[in-house]
Amino acid sequence: MNYHDLLARLGEGSAHPGGFLSTKRLLEQQQLPQGSRVLEIGCGTGRTSCYLARSGCEVTAVDSNKAMIEQASKRIAREEAEVRLLHADACNLPFEDDTFDLVFIESVTVFTEAAVALKEYRRVLRPGGKLLDREMILTGADSTLLRGSLKALYGMKTLAREEGWLQMLEQAGFQNAAALDVKAEILVTLDDVDMYREVDPTVFFDDQAFYLGQMNARILERYGKKLGSAVFTGTS
Repeated sequence: MNYHDLLARLGEGSAHPGGFLSTKRLLEQQQLPQGSRVLEIGCGTGRTSCYLARSGCEVTAVDSNKAMIEQASKRIAREEAEVRLLHADACNLPFEDDTFDLVFIESVTVFTEAAVALKEYRRVLRPGGKLLDREMILTGADSTLLRGSLKALYGMKTLAREEGWLQMLEQAGFQNAAALDVKAEILVTLDDVDMYREVDPTVFFDDQAFYLGQMNARILERYGKKLGSAVFTGTS
């Protein structure tokens, strides 16, 4: 079991900086037209995808973690949401060019080779389409120990400062690259109640799950003020 498997067993629907309340605020600000074709990459347990579908979007959701796909499938059925769900890799998306109006991601690209993934996001966006990608950023002193800790627990492959992310967006072909809602550190946020969350109760008696949870708490305590977040946006 890895950290992402743990989140799936916990039924966690918003394990990203700012929580689900920040997700809703961001999407409300976008005022997406009814029928917008939206791709959520790294959909996790499907909470945001179902929210988008209820908002009138035509939603396709993908995740590379099979445990997350299983949880998302159950949630989609419980919420009776119209979401197309696929097991897929962010760096090799199974879609034609120029397919979506919006590509939406939260705390996923850091776990990929970002330069490759961003080019895929750009490829599947229609001309004039938009990217919204909330990711962790480096805000404090860099170190081998910091990067090693993030890679060991989370499998993080990309860690960059705000300007580094913007440069990667531009290199991937995005226009009007910008950073929104920039936070200088990782803050613990109170989230709203997720009434469709399904938790595997055996996780609370699993020693490995306990260890992963403890490691997560230690990393946030030690490095929380060196890490922040931002929503990166650009147009195709």
